[in-house]
Amino acid sequence: MTSGATAATGPLDPTAAFLLGLAGLLFLTYGAGRVARALGQPPVVAELAVGILAGPSLLGALAPGAHHLLFGPRTLPALDALAQLGVTLYALGMGRRLAGDGGRSGGEGPGGGTVAAVGAVSFGVPMVVGALLALGPARRFAGAHSSPSGYALFLGCALSVTALPVLARLLESAGLTGARVGRLSLGAAAAGDAAAWCVLTAALAASSGAVRADRLLPAGCGLAVVAVLLWLSRARRMRRSPQAGLTLLAAGGVLAGGVSAALGLHQLCGALLFGFLHGRLRPGPEPAVDMLEQVAGALLLPCFFLGYGQRLDLGAFDWSGSTLAVIGAVVVVACGVKAVGCAAVAAARGLPAAEWLRLALLMNSRGLTELVVLSVGYQAGLIDRTLLLALTLMALATTALVGPGLALLDRVRPLPGERATAGGGAVDAVEAREPTRLAG
Repeated sequence: MTSGATAATGPLDPTAAFLLGLAGLLFLTYGAGRVARALGQPPVVAELAVGILAGPSLLGALAPGAHHLLFGPRTLPALDALAQLGVTLYALGMGRRLAGDGGRSGGEGPGGGTVAAVGAVSFGVPMVVGALLALGPARRFAGAHSSPSGYALFLGCALSVTALPVLARLLESAGLTGARVGRLSLGAAAAGDAAAWCVLTAALAASSGAVRADRLLPAGCGLAVVAVLLWLSRARRMRRSPQAGLTLLAAGGVLAGGVSAALGLHQLCGALLFGFLHGRLRPGPEPAVDMLEQVAGALLLPCFFLGYGQRLDLGAFDWSGSTLAVIGAVVVVACGVKAVGCAAVAAARGLPAAEWLRLALLMNSRGLTELVVLSVGYQAGLIDRTLLLALTLMALATTALVGPGLALLDRVRPLPGERATAGGGAVDAVEAREPTRLAG
């Protein structure tokens, strides 16, 4: 037994190899994130690059022994478990954001009509285009376990995502948080992302088949416990005890994720719903949510990027002209349908060109949310590896282009006297026509 373990992992036992691999991964992702920020890019771009390079694409090709030792079959299951926990906590925090967590999902906006119109077009047009592609030329990239309806829903969802957390960081770094275009993009992204998560859940349900009867009783008991945890979270004493609030929030989110997984859906669906309900029951700033997001971002999500890179072995792809054509077509279609649709509706609502050009760029930031959606779809067998690669490169390209695009617009088409300030921008004719506040 001992000799077998030594042969499999070299001179280190599995625990030591796991801890060394995790430590190296954390250092690399932290350093890559710092470099990305210095270059004006969201950290997710560099962190995914680290996950890919630490996988079979580079480390496994150049140093297969080291790759097997640190990220081989003895250590990868533990790292994958941390990754799944990270995705669950990320979904929990996203649910809180979509519920209007402390105003971070929007804030004061240019009017409900404009926000609703942009949000509907930003989500609806890519959704329809993706579904049509899935039923036509992209049908051959469906996964082994997808149904036609599930595949169509998923591809439409993948093209419609805007990453709300990444968008908020991009607006902050560009000084647009208080500007009208910043508030408009945040409100529209929140509405679109809420719809995208619902469509993702429907896609998973359409492809998962019937729920097994023997899972209904355990799932029902889990839902009862989740309801109790939600009720307890409203207690006033929980607000005075950050540790108790953190425990209840984490336990409720993880349990809700377990219930949805038992029902044949991804754990992300249950955690997202729990976070949304928790945000509705306890609106306003929540220290426990901030602590969970920090832990997930610093410790757990790097494991998600590593697992993503393990599945995305660039050396195993057929880099023929047809593959490159697929990638190029996905990038062009995904960027074009969102940018043209959002720009057209914003221009029709009376926004000047300097604002609708920025809006078209900002709504194309997909970031980590898109990667989580793609990972869920690929693991569920909804898409194949070629489409996973194309959509991943699309997500990175669209996210990476937002910062340079905004900088270019600052030089050639500056905003007309409404650069972000702490109190927001001037009220013009559009806001005067639509004085309503954004919904959470």
